[in-house]
Amino acid sequence: MTLDSDVYQAAMHVSRMTGKRLGKVLSELARRGLSHAAPSSKKGRRRFPVFEVTAEAPIIPASRVQEAIDEEGLS
Repeated sequence: MTLDSDVYQAAMHVSRMTGKRLGKVLSELARRGLSHAAPSSKKGRRRFPVFEVTAEAPIIPASRVQEAIDEEGLS
């Protein structure tokens, strides 16, 4: 299995912060993502997707956000 480096770094950060093995962290994150993948039954339409972020999640610096915008050609 190959992970994108930003995903790997985030998972490693959570692993270090929680003391859990990397495989355990990845499994928990995958399960969380799969459980939220089902379509929402809420009515109404939001302009932006909404999701919860755990307290252990690393902060994404503005420079990385700008890199992603540039890579996607969104600017």
